[in-house]
Amino acid sequence: MRIALENGQHRASTGATDASAIVQNFLNSLKSGNLSGSAQQQGKPFTTLPDLLPSSTTIPVIEAANPAFIDSLLSHLPPTLLLLAQEIDDLPEVDPNSETAQAAIQALYMDQKKDILKRVLRSPQLHQSLGSLTVALRDGGLPTISEALKIKVENGGYVRNGGMPLGAGEAVEAFLNGVKNTVQEDKSGDDGRMDIS
Repeated sequence: MRIALENGQHRASTGATDASAIVQNFLNSLKSGNLSGSAQQQGKPFTTLPDLLPSSTTIPVIEAANPAFIDSLLSHLPPTLLLLAQEIDDLPEVDPNSETAQAAIQALYMDQKKDILKRVLRSPQLHQSLGSLTVALRDGGLPTISEALKIKVENGGYVRNGGMPLGAGEAVEAFLNGVKNTVQEDKSGDDGRMDIS
């Protein structure tokens, strides 16, 4: 009886060891799967958009820019932001798209226009938005984002020969290359360089 009891205990401990080993092996396989998955998600290291566009780089561009370039940049800002610089008393009543509003915007001095752009470039909202865009690109949003912004990216933002969107650093790099190529195509009549002087 004692031998049977010892055999039962031995089997129980062996079974527990086997079950423990199975569970441990399963957990290890999940860990290694997660490591390769996270390595795959992290992919090729690449910079972030806020790191590429710090105000220490962008402000000097604004300071050296010609009036046509400044006006081009301002055209991408909400008109209300430009009207705020004019300190209009009845701003809520002004239609930002009206001729009056456009005249007020045109009446801004070049120094005022540059100051508005500098404030935008220094704003935490811009840096937060650039960070959010970086995260969205890294998390597989490249196809949707590039389509919405009409930026032509290689393979439509998908992994070559696959239906999976690019992610991680590859997506950010593909987005930036797409922006560069789109600008170059749009400027094909020029020498391909942005004139800021």
